[in-house]
Amino acid sequence: MNKDLLKKAGRMIVAGIDGTTVGEHARFCGKELFIGNWILFMRNISSPPQVKELNEELRSLTRGNNGMEPFISIDQEGGIVSRLHGEMNIYPGAMACGAAGEGHAAGTARIMAEHLHRMGFNMNLAPVADINSNPLNPIVGPRSYGDIPEAVADQILELCRVHMDSGIIPVLKHFPGHGDTGVDSHLELPTLHLTREELEHRELIPFIRAIAEDVPAIMVAHMSIPSLDDTGTPSSLSEKIISGFLRESLGFRGLVLTDCLEMEGIQSCCTTGEAVVKAVTAGADLLYISHRAEEQEKGVKALYDQLVSGKIPESRINESLRRMEKYKTQYFQEEKQSSPLSAGWTDEDKNSLRETSRRSLTVLKDRGFLKPSALRNNPRFLILHLRRPEQFIGENTVAGGDPAQILKKAFPKAVFRTMKPEDIKKEISKAPIRAEEWEKILIVCSDLFRFAEAMDFVRNLLKSETSCAVAVMRTPYEGGEFTRADALILTYEDTPSAYTSLAEFLNGEFTARGVCPVKIPGLESLQ
Repeated sequence: MNKDLLKKAGRMIVAGIDGTTVGEHARFCGKELFIGNWILFMRNISSPPQVKELNEELRSLTRGNNGMEPFISIDQEGGIVSRLHGEMNIYPGAMACGAAGEGHAAGTARIMAEHLHRMGFNMNLAPVADINSNPLNPIVGPRSYGDIPEAVADQILELCRVHMDSGIIPVLKHFPGHGDTGVDSHLELPTLHLTREELEHRELIPFIRAIAEDVPAIMVAHMSIPSLDDTGTPSSLSEKIISGFLRESLGFRGLVLTDCLEMEGIQSCCTTGEAVVKAVTAGADLLYISHRAEEQEKGVKALYDQLVSGKIPESRINESLRRMEKYKTQYFQEEKQSSPLSAGWTDEDKNSLRETSRRSLTVLKDRGFLKPSALRNNPRFLILHLRRPEQFIGENTVAGGDPAQILKKAFPKAVFRTMKPEDIKKEISKAPIRAEEWEKILIVCSDLFRFAEAMDFVRNLLKSETSCAVAVMRTPYEGGEFTRADALILTYEDTPSAYTSLAEFLNGEFTARGVCPVKIPGLESLQ
């Protein structure tokens, strides 16, 4: 075995591992596969000091076995995609920052980047540069800063600058834009039916502006894009899209990352080993295999075999390694002097993030429902909680206990009922809701538009004589289905922080000032 070539193959891979310490999985990756880079998920994280120790151990493992400094990355977008979970999940997401107004995206990004750096990360798979151009998109939604390309570009460039200032490499995703798809690439391969001209006038604007500012890294999505590659090859494996379009046509000189090659968008058309070979041939630099040791082994061995046979020249790997070294030299910093992690995040940081969450809360309409005196201590106030089953975005993300408890605590005299939107008929048959029995009804929902029967149930409630409000906790577009509501509130994410802001607002602790950053069909007159 040519150990030098095996090490070079390992340096192209970013691996996820099991557990919160360097265990059998991580040691196998480091010592047997010579993995050069890592990604952490919620399953690897219990506290900031633990994460810092784990990252130091991964760094030592990589240096000792592969002789290089690793990229240690995380999907820390904030909002509904936060690998820092529980009490650590205090960062508002993209759309919430967009709704909060100027300065809030940059402020949130600065705090998040500083926290990540203190925990030993050097790469963040954010920001989401997708334009939220399809209201029914199942995977982007509130992860996007909005639906106006130039405004999204402004926000993501702010995030990039503050990340880089903190020694964190930002990664724009999902090139060339995942916002106009109707399929989740975690589950199958989407097709983007846009011409090149349409892409350049909308989806690509944030990426083009970022490339002009020499951003260090871009992640390529798993999509079929006939206008850029008519062979049906996924964009993350396409030489026409990566080398031809992204590098040659658009002039990108930074690192090209793939989305995880274990996603069904890839697995449905090729094996992990085949995907690794195709991605490297296409021009990708860092290939994510985020979960299973056996798939990581297949990926490394497939690339190694290609190097040994000469089918992929060693010079192709060296090209990627030179790019990696350039950005490690440019952005990796020594640890800044700061308070010990055991002390947790500062009150100043927490208060700043709480203020962004409050500022994001948006009231699109109110016909007298939102009077704190009519809600507080009112035994005829019914709160219906219809929260969708957890969405899978790489790994379940919104954690930290039952956020509904925050509303229960805020309104102890109210009657609270949680209902499963996917089983709404069964829920109603067990205990019918009679609107006339209540003075006020607040419906709290998350992506309810995915469940037709639940939507019908809410629409019927809104036709009653009882005063009803709807708090849309996630994708704002479903607000357009509730035009008959007496009050309509948007929070953009169903996180504990957003529920806290909702409770505080309903209790009259602050005035809503958020401005929805996307146009909602059916509510044009209110925006």
